[in-house]
Amino acid sequence: MRKRLLYIYTFFYLISMVSPLESFGTDTTVVRDLSHDWYFYDEGSESYFPLVDRTSFRGRTIHFDVAPSEFHNSILQVGGGQGFSFFINNRMIGVIMNKQSYDIDSLKQIFGSDKWHFTVYNKNLDPFAVFTRVVQYSKSDKPLAENTIIIKTREFHPFYNFAITALILIWAFLAALYNYFPRMLSDFFKAGKAFSLRESDENLFKSRPLNQINLLIYLYLSFMVGLVLLLIVYQSGIHVEAGIFNPDGYWDSMWKWLQLSLLIMGWFFSKYLLINNMSSLFKLGGFAVSHYFNYIRMSLIIFTGALLVLVLSYFGFGIFSEGYYAIFINIILILLGLRVVILFFKLLSSASYKTLHLFSYLCGTEVIPFGIILYLGLNQPF
Repeated sequence: MRKRLLYIYTFFYLISMVSPLESFGTDTTVVRDLSHDWYFYDEGSESYFPLVDRTSFRGRTIHFDVAPSEFHNSILQVGGGQGFSFFINNRMIGVIMNKQSYDIDSLKQIFGSDKWHFTVYNKNLDPFAVFTRVVQYSKSDKPLAENTIIIKTREFHPFYNFAITALILIWAFLAALYNYFPRMLSDFFKAGKAFSLRESDENLFKSRPLNQINLLIYLYLSFMVGLVLLLIVYQSGIHVEAGIFNPDGYWDSMWKWLQLSLLIMGWFFSKYLLINNMSSLFKLGGFAVSHYFNYIRMSLIIFTGALLVLVLSYFGFGIFSEGYYAIFINIILILLGLRVVILFFKLLSSASYKTLHLFSYLCGTEVIPFGIILYLGLNQPF
């Protein structure tokens, strides 16, 4: 009789260690969202890779590791909208249909305190239907509200922390420019005149394209274009071998953003020299300054719109699809191609040049450079 009572007591003790804990009157605090530690096995390369983009996941298993020594008096919660098998150290501990909670301190008694390897398996595994997190329960005699309040700790993403910092710096730069040069800046953002097919008389910029005010605007545009390129490469999942597009950590992201921006600034100066030399070669008079002004203004408007869409898409609407951002790249390339067409008609309306003469000039200043950008943008052979 005593043996039976001992077996019954042991059975209920083991059940209490790994049974669902939702029956307690408790509030929940998320200690760590383990989905940021997920990785998967790629059969093609026979290697493990971090699961960065869930939309492109086509596997059957998700893996993550937990160091139990980092958590005390905590609960491991696993579940979601899809049933799956759950393994710890390659040993199956259950089939999760909705949500299951495991006492980490109790699991230490069974599996030890060394690093644990967890595996989630389903034949048609949907990563969006799975959650894994470590929580803490604060027991209370008071009844819970119908909807349990979950307090999430701040998630640390070095690249997105960099993106937020860069956005703050860019908006501060723009605010300073508007505070000191409001008329000049407003002229640059006149979209109607920028994309008009006829040239208009605007002399604020054209008389001195390399004065101090304009140089600050070029610098602002360089930083903005650099940030747009980094965000697009990161979000679209395009593999760019150039190290400048693959930052590692917060400060490395800041440093590579600065490097990329300075390279773009150098391109703007090279573009100015190219336009000057080609306009002299084709004897197009004073069109060089007007051409450069329109080039900068349209670039400023295009990339300002691109940055706003990127920020709203990710931080506003939570769009994470790589396909969405890949299409976004093509839209930017189309707008840059439209810029070449508008510049042609502006040049055509400013004087009675022959069409072949103008097209030859634009081939050297716009068409060939755009063709190179188009090739790199669609093929990414970096």
